[in-house]
Parts: sequence; structure tokens; C-alpha cells
Amino acid sequence: MTFRLKAASGPHTGQIFELQESDTAIGSSGDTDITMDGLLEHHARITFDGEVLMLDAADQAWVNGEPATRQLLKSGDEIRLGEHRFVLQAPGLRPPSVLREIEQRPRISPWTWVAIGAVAAGGFIAVATFVLTRL
Repeated sequence: MTFRLKAASGPHTGQIFELQESDTAIGSSGDTDITMDGLLEHHARITFDGEVLMLDAADQAWVNGEPATRQLLKSGDEIRLGEHRFVLQAPGLRPPSVLREIEQRPRISPWTWVAIGAVAAGGFIAVATFVLTRL
């Protein structure tokens, strides 16, 4: 899968940064995959384990406006590192909730619905009879 960070504000606005396949380091050091001024040498790391993207940040980071040091990511998330703000473009990434099995609710028997309908109809008839006998 191809994941990207699109710079939404800061000195790199409009630029697109491709994320490495499994591990992308972001910081001011020359040995990081995405190098930017104003960040710690190794400010953050985005990893992909085949199912989920994870942000691990050593210093100030926000995901969707909330402070984060370790955060699951999904497509469209806004990530802010220092003065740099990005939007995560992760087409095809399924959120973790989709990956987990979800328990099915037990289905309600059709006979239960028939019983509920009969009780409701009986109640309606009782109220109507009461009202009509009082007129």
C-alpha cells in the first residue's frame, strides 16, 4: 500500500511525502526518512505492521487536535508535529474496528414480533373500547 503525508500548513505546504513501506522516521536529522527543520532529530516514527498504521512521537505531536505520543492512524487524520501539519492519505487502509470480528446480535424470532403486535393491538382495542363506552 502507498501511504502519504500531505503538508497542510507550515513551510512545506502542499508537498507530499511518501511513507516507507513499514517504517518512516520523521525529524531534523539527516538520517530520517522525512527531514524537516524545527523538529527534534528523531521527532516521530510512523510504522505499518500490515494491518494498522501507528504514530510514535518523542515530542509534541497532535492527531486530530488531541495530544498524542502513541496513536493508531487512519486515512484523513490530521497530524501536527511542531509547526508542521499534515493530512494522512492512506487509501485502502481499513480501520482496526473493521479488522476485528464483531459479535452478531441474536436475531429476534418472527414469533416474538407477532406477540408484540398482538399485545399492541389488544391494548389499542382496550383503549378504543374504553373511550367509546364513555361517550
